[in-house]
Amino acid sequence: MKPLYKYVSKIDYAHSLLAGKVFHQTLGYFRDYEDSNTEQVIGDEYESTHLYRPLNGLEVNNHTTGTSGLLGMGFESSTRAGEIYVFCVSLYMTDELKEEFGANACVEICKPRIFAQRWQHALPQNAKYFSRRVQYYERDDVPGNIWPQPKRIATSKLSKFAYQKEYRFGFTTTGALDFGECSQQLVDRKSRPLPRPDEHHNISLNLGDLSDICKLHML
Repeated sequence: MKPLYKYVSKIDYAHSLLAGKVFHQTLGYFRDYEDSNTEQVIGDEYESTHLYRPLNGLEVNNHTTGTSGLLGMGFESSTRAGEIYVFCVSLYMTDELKEEFGANACVEICKPRIFAQRWQHALPQNAKYFSRRVQYYERDDVPGNIWPQPKRIATSKLSKFAYQKEYRFGFTTTGALDFGECSQQLVDRKSRPLPRPDEHHNISLNLGDLSDICKLHML
C-alpha cells in the first residue's frame, strides 16, 4: 500500500499526529464545514449522502395507472451523519492540495498498514469501522447496490472532488454502519440545506508514538 498524506494548517497539529493523537470529525461536520476566513459554509453538501440524478430526470412508474414518466428530482440515500467519525488523508502530496487545505505542513504516513493496525487497536470497544479509498462518481451514475450500505456512502463523493485522491478511516460506536441504516428520499434541491450543528462531533484516538512510521514535511 502506498504512503498516505495528512495536510495540516498548523505545525502543532502535525506534532500532535506524530505523537499518536488522531483527530476524527463526523461526516456531518465535513458536510457543514465553514471557512473561518470567509465565514461561508464550504463543506460538501452531499457529504454522507449518495446522489442519483439523471440528466433527463428520474424514471418513475405509477403502478395504479400503469403509466411511467420522468420526474425532475434526485434520489438521495443518506447515512446517520452525526454518528460516523472519519480521519481523512490523501494518496498524494501536491501543491494543489497544499493550497486547498491552507497547509504549512504534511505528515506522510510511510507505513499505512501498520498505521491501520494501530488505529484499529485504538478504536473504542465494539466499534464498527472501515478503511478504504474514496470512490468518485457522476450524479447520473446508476447507484446499483450502494444506497443501503453506509460504509460505501461514507466513502463516495461526487467526481468534482476526485483530484483530492482521498482515503478514509472511519468508525462508529452505534449501529450507523449497519447494512440498511440509511434514509432515502426524492429531493429537488434549490439551495444548500441548513447546517446541523447537532451532528458536529469529534473524537481523538491515541495510537501512541507514530514517529517510527510517519515523516514530517514542511510546506
